[in-house]
Amino acid sequence: MDSVSDTSADGAVIAPGVDSVKINLRPAARAVIMALLGTAVLLTALDQTVVVTALLPIANTFELPPEPNLHALSWVVSGYLLGYVIVMPLMGRVSDILGRRRILLACLSLFAFGSLLCAAAPNLGVWLPLSFLAKLGINSPSDGLTWLIIARFLQAVGGGSVVPAAIAMIGDMYGERHRGTALGIIGGVTEAGGALGPLYGALIIQNANWTLGIFSVSWQWIFLLNIPLAAAICAAVLFLWPARVDAHSAQQSKMLGHIDWFGSLALGVSLLLLSSGLSQEAGALGSFSGAQAPQNNSLLIILGIVVFALFIVWEMRVKQPIISLRLFANIAFSADALFSALIGVVLIAALVDIPTYILTLTSGSGYLSAGLALLRMTALIPFGAFFGGMLTSRFGSRFVGFFGSLLIALGFFVMSRWGSVIDWNMVTLGAIISGTGFGLVVAPISVTALNAAPKHSFGVSAAVITALRMTGMILGLAALSSWGVQHYIQLARQIPAPANITNLQQVQAYGNALTAAAAQTLTDFFSVAVWLALAAAVCALFLWKPAKGSETVSETFSIGF
Repeated sequence: MDSVSDTSADGAVIAPGVDSVKINLRPAARAVIMALLGTAVLLTALDQTVVVTALLPIANTFELPPEPNLHALSWVVSGYLLGYVIVMPLMGRVSDILGRRRILLACLSLFAFGSLLCAAAPNLGVWLPLSFLAKLGINSPSDGLTWLIIARFLQAVGGGSVVPAAIAMIGDMYGERHRGTALGIIGGVTEAGGALGPLYGALIIQNANWTLGIFSVSWQWIFLLNIPLAAAICAAVLFLWPARVDAHSAQQSKMLGHIDWFGSLALGVSLLLLSSGLSQEAGALGSFSGAQAPQNNSLLIILGIVVFALFIVWEMRVKQPIISLRLFANIAFSADALFSALIGVVLIAALVDIPTYILTLTSGSGYLSAGLALLRMTALIPFGAFFGGMLTSRFGSRFVGFFGSLLIALGFFVMSRWGSVIDWNMVTLGAIISGTGFGLVVAPISVTALNAAPKHSFGVSAAVITALRMTGMILGLAALSSWGVQHYIQLARQIPAPANITNLQQVQAYGNALTAAAAQTLTDFFSVAVWLALAAAVCALFLWKPAKGSETVSETFSIGF
């Protein structure tokens, strides 16, 4: 195909090339587009964690006691992570073929539409009931909650696609000299979004005293505010980004090969079945009354394993798979994959359970306190990652990964000693230690992912490791919440009900005992996480180690944590 060169109306020059499109914008336009892309990435990154401080008000909206319905509420978080895992390895290639601007606008629009559905979920549950899902073995305590989970998934399909599209647009705008700095800014914005999400959500809920017409709105403002922001970004990108770039990308589509749609679909369906089956097992274990429901949800787990096996076979046969299985022949890469997945399980336990613990013991009113409690941990991750990068350059991935995992285990051991009364000194100590540990392991994961893979597979290896961390978060949250429901029910059944429900003192004592049982369930989560972090420490012993005289990637940077 012939090379092309063109100049857009705003002075942007489309440089010739076949494998990529290089454009030269005026400095002011480039700075504005960079700010827009950073805002778009921040917006979608915030929504990864923004709901963790909103789970209790969401449960109250749907009139659900949060502890027995933890397996269902966890899907408000998992639904978003699932959408991210499915689209992240796929959308980079799609944006190459269909055009950066086109994909960014479509994905931001889908993100905004998903946000609107999230806000409307309580009403959708009334207008469009989903009772037919019970016939498929999918049980939910509320149709409105099911709609919220579906909307969160749609949100993530749009939001997860924004990141690779934004990275590709930065690659088009900047040359090699400045590209690293620009991508570093985007990486920092992504980290900041994940860290600030819980606090952002808490601030909105704490001050959500507005109404919207005839509708009662509280936590819904978390999602409603996304809509005008996404619309403003779309309008600005539509005006500033040269349309000619998209046209040139479309001309190159035949040279980029096919897209592995079937592999992406199989991966998504397998994760959906596995996580749904794991979380639904708790729903089949009975209730406070002792009634035993049929345990037929194991079928979802079996189907998930079968579909995942089909995905593996397909990826081994297809010429351009979304996940190259050859990477796993390297022991260091396989250890890194398991290490990343285990860290994902432990991380999601902290992200969900720390604010839930605070809200449980403050009767669901301390939203700001819950966000600040989690910020004690998440704020330390970027600092830990910075120092972890320097330590990895000097001591190697194995030592830093092992030491970081031990710090995570120590932090969760402190958390497991939190009692039924909040001790802010203990909260701060556990959060700071674990947050530092989470930061330290970022560089070892990134460096091993790159140095254990061939140079031509750097992008694929980074995407695989990131996807596996999110997979660990999805399946870990499903399994832990399932176990937590069983554990809470067992503890609650040991508490004698008040003999006289008109006796206010007895009723209050019973409520306090249930709250203490919920707090114990959450701290027992942290005890399980200690062992998972220690298992990750064992995996760290097999991370990448440079051979003498070998050429390696010495730069340490975050793939995305």
